[in-house]
Amino acid sequence: MAPTSPAAAVARALGVPDNQGDGAVIVWFFAAFWVILVLGFLTHWWADRRRHGSRPHRAAELLLVWVVVLGGLWTILAGLGLIDGDAHRDAISGGYTPSMYAWEIGWADIAIGALGLACAREALRGQWMTAAVTVLAISFGGDAIGHVMAWSAHGDTAAANVWAIPADVLQAGLAVLLLIIYRRFRGSVPSPPREPASTRGADPL
Repeated sequence: MAPTSPAAAVARALGVPDNQGDGAVIVWFFAAFWVILVLGFLTHWWADRRRHGSRPHRAAELLLVWVVVLGGLWTILAGLGLIDGDAHRDAISGGYTPSMYAWEIGWADIAIGALGLACAREALRGQWMTAAVTVLAISFGGDAIGHVMAWSAHGDTAAANVWAIPADVLQAGLAVLLLIIYRRFRGSVPSPPREPASTRGADPL
């Protein structure tokens, strides 16, 4: 891949030689996400336990944050790969016919990724997180079906097509499962009692 490709930039940062070919770059791009996800989550969880102690729902919350936020970053990188100067070459390497639809899909990926990336802010982990997981599940679930159809019906065994299937299914499924667990645990933890209004000072406008 050309230097402008985000997937190639990630592979190069991991020390993958430029002469490995597009297929190897795609495999490294998918694999790097899961390696960074696991290491980042474990480090974050360990640091959080040392600072705040053990909390029943915290592991699910932190893993959910890593899946959604890191997944958002990776989705943005994938989207940029569909709108950069190498979009046609990337389509061919994935077994697809170059088309202007890649431009539309690229911006949709960037929008989905931006929604997930914003969940890095704790203030946006309410319904915003639910929205991020919902669009991720719909988009990635449909994407996985399309890749399976391309493989089974058209014999597309390109790395960009085949490796996208487990990546889409695992990321979407894990995000949905973690969101359900997190919401149930969070709902079972009682909120601290509110101080009576008569004992509080005037609330600021």
